[in-house]
Amino acid sequence: MYFGNPGTSYVLKALGVGEDLAHTSIRFGLGRFNTEEDVDYVTDKMVQVVTKLRELSPLYEMAKEGIDISKVKWQTA
Repeated sequence: MYFGNPGTSYVLKALGVGEDLAHTSIRFGLGRFNTEEDVDYVTDKMVQVVTKLRELSPLYEMAKEGIDISKVKWQTA
């Protein structure tokens, strides 16, 4: 498994994606040795994981309700 550069994607930056959102992105690479089964497996697994994470995330619920999370004043301890 290769994790690549931990910095944000220059492509996402060029598209105007903010730094916070760009840091939450996941990049996948495909090569000539990947099979259709590989792609299907990763796609299915990602759907499962993202669905589970959304179920656990209060931030996702806030975003679904239209709350701009970047404007929330978070209380610090």
